[in-house]
Amino acid sequence: MNIGLYFGSFNPIHNGHLHVALQALQQQPLDEVWLVVSPQNPFKENSGLAAEEHRLRMAQLACANQSNIRVSDVEFGMPKPSYTIDTLQALSGEHPKHRFQLIVGEDNLSKFDQWKDFDLLLKEFGVIVYPRTSAVPEIPPVLVPFQTRIHFLGGELIDFSATEIRSKIRHGESIHDLVDAHVADYIKQHHLYN
Repeated sequence: MNIGLYFGSFNPIHNGHLHVALQALQQQPLDEVWLVVSPQNPFKENSGLAAEEHRLRMAQLACANQSNIRVSDVEFGMPKPSYTIDTLQALSGEHPKHRFQLIVGEDNLSKFDQWKDFDLLLKEFGVIVYPRTSAVPEIPPVLVPFQTRIHFLGGELIDFSATEIRSKIRHGESIHDLVDAHVADYIKQHHLYN
């Protein structure tokens, strides 16, 4: 199978994340997308990060009705911070018949050369990039030698973020149009992001 791996803190998972996963399934030759819940992103500050078990459960709730989107906790048992190349190699070892590709936001492209073993990641796996702006993304010069391993998604731009959702929760505003109803209920039940 061809699997797209979409890594994130999913803090919380929202409709934009699902939109990206569905667009990748529609536009690329993928059989499934796996959402990989990351306990710790090496490039991000962890303040305001809900416990990994909560973020995993919310992702599972959001994907419950999606037949070709799965949720993975593979990084929970790996050394922290987790590096994408290590996870991809671990998954390839566990699933030798699957072919994996990475799904990232356009904002990651400009600093992709800062990722651990970025060249190996591109050579062995390749990257699917979803847009964050209306302009056609440019491939940074350092990535040009790998441009055949970089694929861009088209489609609607997502104009909200998990940061904005957490802010709405803190201010008592509704998030029901931004997240799955079961996720909204879970956040309320567990008093997350207050």
